[in-house]
Amino acid sequence: MKPVGLIVVAFVLGLSAPASATGNVRIQQRDGSVQTYTGVTLKVANKTLTLISADKVSTVVISGADCAHDGAIVRCAGGRFSFLRDGERHTVAFKTATFYFNLTDQDQLLPLSTTKIAPHSVIFAVQTAKGTYITGNGKLDQESAQ
Repeated sequence: MKPVGLIVVAFVLGLSAPASATGNVRIQQRDGSVQTYTGVTLKVANKTLTLISADKVSTVVISGADCAHDGAIVRCAGGRFSFLRDGERHTVAFKTATFYFNLTDQDQLLPLSTTKIAPHSVIFAVQTAKGTYITGNGKLDQESAQ
């Protein structure tokens, strides 16, 4: 999995309660090419998100996102992220990054949208400074009350 894909998944994380999720990531490059990754593991604890590729080759760490409740949904934006691959740490600049968490037992609508988030799930969208779009979603395997 390309490290930038993991990075995105990882942003979801100003949450301070422990949680983990498995999910999918879609990366669309500026040239229009698309890669899709499944089985990405997301772990959240102490306002830090760690993402691990299904092949366990890439690890991403996200910290410093700003999160707030927007009705029944938790919305996170911004933050810093880096990835570790082959023993080297890299930083990726981004233009925008937004993540939404639904920690309830029912589908929830995104604010000002017809898009629904499934119960105990996350969805996100990121645009890197170089024009790559990264989107994804995940189902939380476990979570603690906020």
